[in-house]
Amino acid sequence: MLTETLFTVNEAAKAYRLSHWTIWDLLKQGKLVRTKIAGKTFIRESEMQKLVRDVTKKPKLAMKSRQG
Repeated sequence: MLTETLFTVNEAAKAYRLSHWTIWDLLKQGKLVRTKIAGKTFIRESEMQKLVRDVTKKPKLAMKSRQG
């Protein structure tokens, strides 16, 4: 049996120190996948972890040196 934590939007926001508006925006943008149960939105813990991995993998933009 596969057991995984399901978060409500508010629980995910609190656990990952984000606002619930940010979670809703990420769902709307397709960056998080929702799980619907009885018409309610839940987010799998693996989805949140994937989001964190994706964000930390993005290359940092190099700052242009200011020579003048």
